[in-house]
Amino acid sequence: MKELTFEEFCNLPLQYTLGMTFDWGAQRMHRNDDIGLQVETVTKRKKWGDIYSGWQDQKRSFFLDGDNRQFDTIDQVYVAYMEKVCGIGESK
Repeated sequence: MKELTFEEFCNLPLQYTLGMTFDWGAQRMHRNDDIGLQVETVTKRKKWGDIYSGWQDQKRSFFLDGDNRQFDTIDQVYVAYMEKVCGIGESK
């Protein structure tokens, strides 16, 4: 693992790995296996069961391999990544 600037971290390539659609909405997952970053996106439908109703705002969650926490923003997961790389505040 190497140190990255915030800009480099935000521009990491992500690979689409999973996507499912349900009556309530959709869930998608993207990963960068090089650093162990996973991004999950959940988007609910405006009206449950109505595929023509449109979509609500999406909620994005971030995860790092080996870290049990869930992060709500990219800057939070970046700080956790850099702590892991630099050995500061050992993430548990």
